[in-house]
Amino acid sequence: MLLLLCFLALLATCGPVQATWNTCDCGVQPLTSDEERGRTRVVGGKNAEVGAWPWLVSIQDPSVSGTGHLCGGSLISTRWVLTAAHCFAESRNISAMRLLIGVTQLTEPGPEAQVRLIKRLLIHNEYDPADQSNDIALLEMSEPVQCNSHIQLVCVPKATLNVAQLDTCYVAGWGATTARSQTSSDILQEAKVHLINVQVCNSSEWYQGDVHSHNLCAGYPEGGIDTCQGDSGGPLMCKDKDSDFFWVVGITSWGRGCARAKRPGIYTSVRHFYDWIVLQMEMVPQSWNPYPTASPPWTHPTNAPWPTQNSLPTPVEENNNCPYPLKKLMEFFTEIQKLLKNLQGIPV
Repeated sequence: MLLLLCFLALLATCGPVQATWNTCDCGVQPLTSDEERGRTRVVGGKNAEVGAWPWLVSIQDPSVSGTGHLCGGSLISTRWVLTAAHCFAESRNISAMRLLIGVTQLTEPGPEAQVRLIKRLLIHNEYDPADQSNDIALLEMSEPVQCNSHIQLVCVPKATLNVAQLDTCYVAGWGATTARSQTSSDILQEAKVHLINVQVCNSSEWYQGDVHSHNLCAGYPEGGIDTCQGDSGGPLMCKDKDSDFFWVVGITSWGRGCARAKRPGIYTSVRHFYDWIVLQMEMVPQSWNPYPTASPPWTHPTNAPWPTQNSLPTPVEENNNCPYPLKKLMEFFTEIQKLLKNLQGIPV
């Protein structure tokens, strides 16, 4: 009873609080718990939870049969999507394409989903389709997205982030779910993968030196789980080693077959291209503020907050006057409850 009274008293000091996630954070998953995460495959697996990866974008081309899904992408600001250059290697009508954001099932987007057109396509000027070097591109949207529980940004790492220390990594996409399939999945697929040393990937029994220094290698030596056709451009995401948010460390680039032994997926290393990304977005890194501001979610990315490497971007409630965010209140009282149980000699 005492705990409940304390909780209500703190809430009363805040006024009405609604955890609606109508502002933009990076790398957080409002609708997904740790227990629900990462139990499925991109090749040969099950469906991802609704809202599991709120920065995933489906790049759609009307000339593609079925769902129209061409490639994946990652929402890195309210105006910009990070993807792979090779998705646009063929001459395509960019003005006819669209971006589907905040969806899990492509044929049933749901009320939280948003659709945007492509205002501008920026492909790295040193992209080489012959060897897939510098396989990175940016899409500027026709208008900014508005963040909600199904739409959030993913954190973009600086070059100083030690990706090798990150051991909780995932891939996700609407690509083929079997190695021989040419059809994209209607429902988002996800899988937990391991980062593999690039030197191992470049060895004689693996990729024989074809992996570039600005690539990452991820999957399993024995195969079985991998990205596949249609997953191109989508993210390789790793959880921060100290906090509960995700970095987009890689962009799905290429591989040989799908889920083969000693043929893991190859990804463009995002941190390697951090300066290029910032330059293209015309963003000058000033004071790197990990916390969301009170400005509306459609603020131009020049003013949008970006996370530091050592801080957790925290969720913001609809009413920003409350000094105790609802999530923090729940965490606080959970710890208090554990403490009281310990004092009473009750094992937790």
